[in-house]
This record gives sequence, C-alpha cells and structure tokens, in this order.
Amino acid sequence: MSSQEMFKYVLIPSSESEPITTLEESKAGGLSDDYLAKRAKEYFFAKSNGAARARSLDEASPEERKVLAQQIRDQYSSSSGNNGAAGNQIQQMDDEMILNLVKASEASATCEITALTVPTALNNYRGVSMYGNDRAKDLKLP
Repeated sequence: MSSQEMFKYVLIPSSESEPITTLEESKAGGLSDDYLAKRAKEYFFAKSNGAARARSLDEASPEERKVLAQQIRDQYSSSSGNNGAAGNQIQQMDDEMILNLVKASEASATCEITALTVPTALNNYRGVSMYGNDRAKDLKLP
C-alpha cells in the first residue's frame, strides 16, 4: 500500500511498564468504519475489565443486586440534588432497570476522541487526535 492509504498513530499506555509504540494502519475504512476508533475502544475495554464487571452484575445475588440498585439511587440523589431530573428518574426505576443500564454501560466499549489539531490547508490537511479512555477517571488512570 502507498503511504497515502496508510496512517500512523502512537500508542501511549497509561502504565509506565508498557512501551510507547508507533503503529501504521490502513485508511481503507474511512471515517464510517474507523479502524483506530475500533482499536482504541477494544483496547480500553480490555484494560478496564468491562466484561468482568458486567459479568459480576449477572452473578450477583438478589440481595446484592438490591443493595447496588439502592446505592446507585442514593448516588444520583446526592449528586444531582433532590430536585434534579436525573435523580427523579432514577428514583422511579425498578432495580432491574437500573442494573440493566449499569450493565449496558459496563459492557460497552467506548473512548473519548479529542482533536488536537484540525486538518487545514495551513497544516497540509494533517490532523492530530487523541483517543482516551473515557473511564480513566473512574479507573484512577493518569
């Protein structure tokens, strides 16, 4: 493949024990089938143990599920205030609905994309984006 059909990216892991690597991949998918976004989501999902957390919800006892659902209600109530719309909605949901929402969020691979430079004529239409783990704060990552 010619260099026009390829792009380079740098993988900078949050763990200092893992090496920084430069990788090159095909542009064939374009923005509609973005290889890098897929790869980043898979990478962050694996690193955050999302599948294990979702599985632990499935394996929780009925008592544990009830306690967890109530903890989520309490957390929303305290963070959004007693009159917050989100807090009110959560209060009205049954335990299973709350846990299904949590499970869906835990079992989905996502990432945050930030444009550092926008492609323009001035930079020869080269863009630089940063793909980050959108759960980094929850996981206490740098």
